[in-house]
Amino acid sequence: MENPIPGGAGRKAKAIQEVLNGSMVHDFHDMQQLGADMEAMKTNSELLEEGLVPDPVQDES
Repeated sequence: MENPIPGGAGRKAKAIQEVLNGSMVHDFHDMQQLGADMEAMKTNSELLEEGLVPDPVQDES
């Protein structure tokens, strides 16, 4: 049995041999969704203003 890569948004999973490694998205729909997700994320400055601690790996200093 092949190890499937989970599909996104209700799509069927792809076989490992069909997946392009090193890519954050698998198709244009995934790219649009990732862009929307990233747009909705708060910046480090916004998190600090709310009293939250940003991810140190993402720190821009």
